[in-house]
Amino acid sequence: MPYEYFCYGCDAVSPERRARRDDAEDELVEHRRQEHGGLRPDLGDGVRQVHAEARGDRFLPNGSCLGVLFLLALVLANCWGR
Repeated sequence: MPYEYFCYGCDAVSPERRARRDDAEDELVEHRRQEHGGLRPDLGDGVRQVHAEARGDRFLPNGSCLGVLFLLALVLANCWGR
């Protein structure tokens, strides 16, 4: 599963998910340096592992949504067929 950094101080999140935790931590350190003068923000920040389903660009529905839409289409097709 991929990794991303997050910052509660300025509500920032990695622009890209990284396959390795070390790469996400490097981005976190760079973010701290650029935005917070190298210090950890008071509200906190860190690196977290995200699920594979969260890797989309938020334009397409996830698999469970597509499954529900498919079942709904089957039910409606059955109703119209009578």
